[in-house]
Amino acid sequence: MANLSPKARNTRGSLLEAARSELLEQGGALEVSRVAERAGVSVGLIYRYFGSRAGLLAAVAEDYYDRYQARVMAADPLPESADWCSREEQRVLRAVQFVYGEPLAALVLVSLAREPEVAALEARCIADNVRQGADNIRRGQAAGQLDAALDAQLVSAMILGGLHQALLEALGRTPRPPAEQLAQQLWHFIRGALAPL
Repeated sequence: MANLSPKARNTRGSLLEAARSELLEQGGALEVSRVAERAGVSVGLIYRYFGSRAGLLAAVAEDYYDRYQARVMAADPLPESADWCSREEQRVLRAVQFVYGEPLAALVLVSLAREPEVAALEARCIADNVRQGADNIRRGQAAGQLDAALDAQLVSAMILGGLHQALLEALGRTPRPPAEQLAQQLWHFIRGALAPL
């Protein structure tokens, strides 16, 4: 959607915001007519921008994953540090804080993931994150800070799978485990996955 005019980008953003609000208020349910009413536009405008209800849901999920990517995966949490483990421990804390602070996290990761378009988007995002994680592990190996014998791609997939499941478990609890405590437990798990065989 990079070729949209500023006005069209604003309209699209307003529609996404209306959809997010509707999803939160309705516990994951979304009716296009209610989103249009909330945004003060015609239903047809939603179809013009997103093609379908499923396209709108996928756009909401894509926005979530884009923000996760920017704040967690692509960001360097400790740019002044050359210590791979210290930096990645901080990245784990950022991941937990992002998910805990994101009202849509539970919906995107559970309810919306049942929608085929959202599931396909999630699969692409996970594959990208596994690749990024593997590249990151290889940087740690090249710096001599991680065991060179580790299969970076497999270890990245294991770590991200464990992280995802642990976050789902934590989101479903009342009360949730404190973010710092969960991050510490996750980092302990990750350190084990990175240990020499």
